[in-house]
Amino acid sequence: MQLQRLSLAALLAASAAQPVFAQTNDEPVPIEVVNVYGEPEKSSTATKLDLSVYETPQTVTVISRTQIDDFALDNINDLLRYTPGVTVESVETDRTYFTARGFDIVNFQYDGVGVPFSAGLSQGHQDTAVFEQVEVVKGAAGLITGLANPSATINYIRKRPTAELSGYVSLQAGPESSYRLEADVSGSITDRVRARVVMAKDDSESYLDRNENDNSVFYGVIEGDITDTTLLTLGYSQNQNDIRGSLSGALPMHYTDGSATDYDVDTSTAPDWAFRDIERRQTFVELRQQLGTNWSFNAHYTQNDIEQDSELFYVYGTPERETEIGLLGFASGYRADEKQKVLDVFINGTFPLLGQEHDLVFGYNKADIDLVGQSLYDHVNGYPVLGSDWAEGNTPRPDLQVYDTFTDGSQDNQEHESLYFATRLNLLDSLSVLLGARQMEVTQGGYSYGVNADTYADETVPYYGFTWAFLDNVSLYASYSEVFTPQSFVTPEFQPLGVAQGDNSEVGLKVQLNDGQATGTLAFFQSEQSNLGEYVGRVDGVNTYLGKTYDSEGAELELSGAVTDNLNMSFGYTWVDITDTTGAEVRTYVPRNLVKLAAAYNVPMLPKLVVGASVNWQDTVSTTSDAGVPVSQSSYALLDVFARYKLTDDVALALNVSNLTDEKYWNSLYWTQAYYGAPLQASASVTWSF
Repeated sequence: MQLQRLSLAALLAASAAQPVFAQTNDEPVPIEVVNVYGEPEKSSTATKLDLSVYETPQTVTVISRTQIDDFALDNINDLLRYTPGVTVESVETDRTYFTARGFDIVNFQYDGVGVPFSAGLSQGHQDTAVFEQVEVVKGAAGLITGLANPSATINYIRKRPTAELSGYVSLQAGPESSYRLEADVSGSITDRVRARVVMAKDDSESYLDRNENDNSVFYGVIEGDITDTTLLTLGYSQNQNDIRGSLSGALPMHYTDGSATDYDVDTSTAPDWAFRDIERRQTFVELRQQLGTNWSFNAHYTQNDIEQDSELFYVYGTPERETEIGLLGFASGYRADEKQKVLDVFINGTFPLLGQEHDLVFGYNKADIDLVGQSLYDHVNGYPVLGSDWAEGNTPRPDLQVYDTFTDGSQDNQEHESLYFATRLNLLDSLSVLLGARQMEVTQGGYSYGVNADTYADETVPYYGFTWAFLDNVSLYASYSEVFTPQSFVTPEFQPLGVAQGDNSEVGLKVQLNDGQATGTLAFFQSEQSNLGEYVGRVDGVNTYLGKTYDSEGAELELSGAVTDNLNMSFGYTWVDITDTTGAEVRTYVPRNLVKLAAAYNVPMLPKLVVGASVNWQDTVSTTSDAGVPVSQSSYALLDVFARYKLTDDVALALNVSNLTDEKYWNSLYWTQAYYGAPLQASASVTWSF
C-alpha cells in the first residue's frame, strides 16, 4: 500500500519509531483548572518520557475538565461520543463497545497504569466526576498497557489534591424528573498533607420505557510529602450503578418479509423487573522517590473489584409485520466477581550525551485477574413465543432458582508480566528519535461455559519513532509498532484461537497555534491484524470465533485548544477503510467517515456568558442480520448546544440541550439488534464554586 511505503520510508529515514503510551502524573504539583479544550501545555501525563501532545509521534486527543463541564459529559460513554475518531457502540443500554481506526479499543489506563480488559466490552456507566481529563492515544500503544492493539488507548487522569482550599457543588435537573448532585472539595490538611473528596449522586429516568439508572460515586485521595524528596499518595473510589429495565438484546431491525421496522424511540423489550447492578471499587497507592536532580523511582499499585448482579430477559427473533408476533426470549440471572491487581514500577530520568539531554525510562509491570461468573438460564426450553404486546414489558418474572440444573458459567485467571524500556534521543534541538520495547508473558487458565480456556503467549513488542521540528511550531513525525493481542476465544471446534498479531504505522504533521494554546494534527495511518477473533455463532451454548486477517488504513485531521482568546475548539475528521484479504469491506458497522466538532465561545460583549455547540456526524453504516437480510442506517448528525452564565464570581447557571433537531437513529449496528438513541432532551444546572 502506498501509505505503508510512505510510513516505512519515513521510518528508514529516521532510523526509528515509537507507539506512544499514556502515563501518570509524576510531579506533585497542584491541579489547576484548564480553561481550554485539549492539553496545550507540556505535561507528564502524556508519556513516561514527559512528552507533550505536540511532541508525541502519534495522534493524541485530550478531553479536558472544561469540555466535560461545558457539555455535561457525566459518564464515559457520553465523553467518548465527543472524542474525535472514536465510536461508541451501545449494543444494549448497559453494555458498550468502543472502536477507533476500525478496531475495538481494549487498552485502558488510570493515570498511565494499564488495566487489562478481560470482558471485551464495557458494562454499566462509569461516572466522570472522578477525572480531571481523559486522554486518547490513537494507534498501537502496547508499551505500558500490555496489549498492543491498532485502535487506541484510553487513559483516565484522576483528580488530585490542591494546596489551596477549593471546590464546588453542582445541582442539575433533567428530563423525566432526573437529577444529579455533584460535589468536589480539595485542600491542605497540614503543610505536608493534602486531600480531595469527590461525591456524585445521579438518579435518572430514561427516555426508554421502564428504564431507570441510580448512580452513586465516591472518590477520596490523600497525598503527603513524607520527606522533601518522597511523595506518597493513597486513593479509593466507588461507583455503584443500580439499573432497572436494563436491555438484554435489543429491538429487531426488520420483519419476516425483509422490510425495516420503525418503532417509537422509547420502545424497549425489557420488563420492569429486569435489573443490572454493577459496583466498581478501586484502591491505589503511589510512591514517588526523587533520585538526585534528574531521576526518580515510581511505584504504583492498583486493585480493582467489580461485582455484577443481574436478572435479565433476552428477546430475539424476527416478528411478522402485521401481527408483531414471532419474537422469543428467555430469562437469565448472572452473577460475576472480578478482581484485578496491577503493579507498575519504573525509573525515569535524563542523561547527557554528545552535548544533548536525553530521556530514559525502564520498568516492570505485573497484572493478575480473577473473574468468576455464574449464569442461571434454561437454554433448553427457552421461553414461549411472545405475543404482539411484547413492547409493553408484561412478561412475568420467573423463579430463576428452578434453573439450577442448567447452571453454567466461567472462571478466568490471567497473569500479565512484562519488562519495558523507552528512550528519546535528542540528536539535534529539532530532531528526536524514540526507541523502545516491551517483553511480555501472558498466562491464562480456567474455563468458559464448559470449554477449557488455558492459553500461554509471550512476545517482545518493539517500537520506533521520530519527530522533526523543521519549522517553528511545525513538526513531522512517524511511528511504527508491532501488534500483539492475546485472546481467550475458542473456535467452533473448541480449540484456543490464540494471539492476534500484526503491525501499525503512522506518519503526520503537527502544528502549534495561538502561542501554543492549540495543537493541530494531520495523520495517515495503516495497520494489519491477523488471526483477529470474529464471532461466528454459538455451538452448544458457547460463543465461538474464527481468526480473520484485516487491513485498516485512513487519515485523521484534528485541532484542539484555544484557537483565539475567546474560542475553544475540539475538531476531528476521520476517514478509515477496513478490508479483508480479498479486498472486501468488513466491519461495515464502523462509519468510514466521522466528523466531531465541539466549540465554546466567550461572548466579548457579555463577559459572563459562554455559549457553545457540538456536531457529531457519521456516514452510512450497515450490517447483515442473522436471517441474512441487509440492514443499513443512513448518515446522520447530532447537534448539542449549551449556555452558561455567571450570576456572581462564585455562582453559575447553565442550560444544556442534546439532539436539538430530534434526530431518530439506531445507537449501533455492531450487533444484529439495536435500540434508538435519545431524542431531544434538556437539562439545567446551578454551580457554586469556592
